[in-house]
Amino acid sequence: MRFSFHTHSDFCDGHAKAAEMAAAAAREGYSILGFSSHAPLPFKTDWTMAREDLGPYMEELGRLKSFYAGSGLTILAGLEIDFIAGLVSPADAFFRTLDFDFTIGSVHYISSLPGGSFTVDEPAEDFEKDLVKATGGDARPLWKEYYRSLIAMMDSGGFDILGHFDLVKKNNSGGRWFDEEDKAYLDAAFQAADRAGELGLVAELNTGGIARGKTLSTYPSLPILRRMREAKVRLTIGDDAHSPKHLGAYQELAVDVARAAGYENLWYLDGKGIWKELGI
Repeated sequence: MRFSFHTHSDFCDGHAKAAEMAAAAAREGYSILGFSSHAPLPFKTDWTMAREDLGPYMEELGRLKSFYAGSGLTILAGLEIDFIAGLVSPADAFFRTLDFDFTIGSVHYISSLPGGSFTVDEPAEDFEKDLVKATGGDARPLWKEYYRSLIAMMDSGGFDILGHFDLVKKNNSGGRWFDEEDKAYLDAAFQAADRAGELGLVAELNTGGIARGKTLSTYPSLPILRRMREAKVRLTIGDDAHSPKHLGAYQELAVDVARAAGYENLWYLDGKGIWKELGI
């Protein structure tokens, strides 16, 4: 059974129409495809939807739901919502008024460092400039703040799936900025993993960094994933697909990584608020 709850289209920063993404999922034998465009932010970006996009987005997903009904592919309408302390949160009342099947809670922005806010997954050259400006090139404050923000988002709630857990490593290929095996780094990540377990959350095993050639490992990495299993964090799959070629490309890898971490089951949404378990 193939499923993913992290799919982007040209409603945000994806590179294909929602209908093309759904058709690709059908060809790849998916049973469930959840769309999760980047939610509007209270400032302009080139990768999130504007508020006026929400209506057309829901209309298109409603059309796709009807088109694929009875075909073996279920379409779910979702939203990926950012957490920026004091500015926006998946728990905000506005998002609770929207009739989505699910939401993903994600941290992209770091806003509390001295040099201004920036996203941890921005292009590598921009990331280097912003990190040097913010900390002089010392990544320790960055990953510490990232995991603090992740825990704050978890405590705030308002989402169904915890997105790309260790996204902060996206621009750290080859250990460029920090050692991902360093005890202090892992302690920060493990603290967040433990909190996810305490709150009974579902986290995604995200293959988007691999699909786009940015990382050699999933989000989260295997050591963190093993800690998640110990903390009894439930696990689902998110392709983080931005084009049709990302769908299906790393589903088997995701299952293999989950097994390597000791997981025997994955979880999937079979409708709004309906989580089901699948043995692997």
